[in-house]
Amino acid sequence: MLCASWLFLGSPVTTEILSTAGFDILLLDREHAPGGLDTLYHQLRAADVPVIVRLDSADPSQIKLALDAGAVGIAVSNLSTADQARNLIAATRYVPEGTRGIQRLSRAARYGTDWQDYRERTGAAPVTMAVIETVAGLENLDDILRVDGLDIIFIGAVDLAAGLGHLEDAEHPTVQNAINSIETRTCVAGKTLGGLANAHEDASAKKAKGYRLLSFGSDALFLRDGALAAANHAQETLK
Repeated sequence: MLCASWLFLGSPVTTEILSTAGFDILLLDREHAPGGLDTLYHQLRAADVPVIVRLDSADPSQIKLALDAGAVGIAVSNLSTADQARNLIAATRYVPEGTRGIQRLSRAARYGTDWQDYRERTGAAPVTMAVIETVAGLENLDDILRVDGLDIIFIGAVDLAAGLGHLEDAEHPTVQNAINSIETRTCVAGKTLGGLANAHEDASAKKAKGYRLLSFGSDALFLRDGALAAANHAQETLK
């Protein structure tokens, strides 16, 4: 079981804090988060645990940049077809297994001092994650699950609920039936099942259902909730 958290603030400081908090892995968002390539490099330098970078598509150029910067894997949002999954796999593998270009002087290869080991280990098969959060992804899931090299199916319950016509109501029976279907089919296919955990009870229930990657909060959420609690306490104290 892997315990993860999200990075949404584009900050090396919050990356460093979360990487020392005890999480096994961090999920660095490049779909909604601020920052560019320099920000990504600074965040990866600050991390003391492995980092998977989430992109908004299986763009080979963006995948290559993230992996060369030192990400251990790539997650793709809104992954909806088997072809998109195959594109993800191809973009993370070096020729001849895939289409990833070689950069021996990358940060991931310690600027060339560790190229051979990197190419044969982490670089040979970076972690690949499909975020299933669209109706098309749900409908094409069986084909997606048959793609060799795809490691993790991560359920994006919030966007999936919206796509099913139940915005901000992931507990609706229609949404829950869809989620249960994804969970069952993913476990049967032997892929790692991942998702969000909202509380201890939720995490325990999901672990029992076969989840092997659960994410808990994010740097933005921890900062917001901590600030709200502190301000509320201060205001109550000063009344």
